[in-house]
Amino acid sequence: MKTKNPLYVVKGKEVQEASSMFDLVIKKLNLEPAINILKNIFFLLLEQIENFATYKAIKGFIDEMMAKMMEIAKRFGFEQHLT
Repeated sequence: MKTKNPLYVVKGKEVQEASSMFDLVIKKLNLEPAINILKNIFFLLLEQIENFATYKAIKGFIDEMMAKMMEIAKRFGFEQHLT
């Protein structure tokens, strides 16, 4: 069985293990707070859905945001890590 080299992020005196290259970049650039904010915004929007028109508007917004995030990920070569 082939052993896997673990990925680590070193921040000052703290060492964290990363589960993937994408996770490594998120931890290295300290993007976790921004991702949590986006997640909370998406959950807040989803709680507001009461009819089909609201659903379509919110789905369009989320789809647009995800497309922009995927474009950024592809620009940095992470598209294979997102699927």
